[in-house]
Amino acid sequence: MKKPILTVIFFVLFLVGCGIESNRFSGESDNWKGEYATNIDGTSENGVYTFGFKNATNATTFKNLEIAINDGEIHEREEEHKGATVKIPTSCSGCAVTPENETIKVTIKWNDKNEETFFLE
Repeated sequence: MKKPILTVIFFVLFLVGCGIESNRFSGESDNWKGEYATNIDGTSENGVYTFGFKNATNATTFKNLEIAINDGEIHEREEEHKGATVKIPTSCSGCAVTPENETIKVTIKWNDKNEETFFLE
């Protein structure tokens, strides 16, 4: 009796998990590492971009930090950012979701004199 119930429970859990796709993109430049982790369910997408400065110290601070993703499709700007990590959450519903073979262009400018471009794949 227990075997059919366990089989049904396993099958239901399997079907529920099949609708959500998780993707992870990563890349780096000389000074930055980046990642985009996303969950896609049909035409909905929830994710987070995480960027970390490689040469960080406990006192890392950036002036005029700008991050442009896909030529400004997503744009983050802070006059002063304390810490070596920047997180940018994303969410959309009824949108064109990010395909798993996408290449994401990232340009980061900081301290009014530094700029690097790299790709998340």
